[in-house]
Amino acid sequence: MAFTAYTSALLAAAVFAWVALQYSTAAGVAQLAVALSGNGIGGFALVLGILRDDRAQKAEQKATEARQETAKAQKEAEQLRQQAEQLRQQAEVARQRAERAEAELRRLRAEQNTGIHTRLRRLEIAAGLTPPDASDGAAEN
Repeated sequence: MAFTAYTSALLAAAVFAWVALQYSTAAGVAQLAVALSGNGIGGFALVLGILRDDRAQKAEQKATEARQETAKAQKEAEQLRQQAEQLRQQAEVARQRAERAEAELRRLRAEQNTGIHTRLRRLEIAAGLTPPDASDGAAEN
């Protein structure tokens, strides 16, 4: 719109300037018409174009939205990092518990195996299948 108005004003100014050159009696009127049409209409169209040009405002709005989205993404990333750290700590605690339970299980099995072995040895000695060792306390029982 501004381009059309400015181009029309430019053509009108050229016509009025040519008329002023051709007829010296109409020079004053032609110069006034040139000033009004060229500067007035063109300037008015330019001002309208500038007022309607909201690209800077839209760019600022987009930048603000982008900053808000960035802040939101950073907050979410921090929350995810904290959750991951909590899960890592929970996994470490669970691993330590499992290791302690496994060690306790090994200890109980070894204790059970020793007890069973000792009972079998005593039964064998009592049944006369195996002679008692000097180191066995079963011979005294």
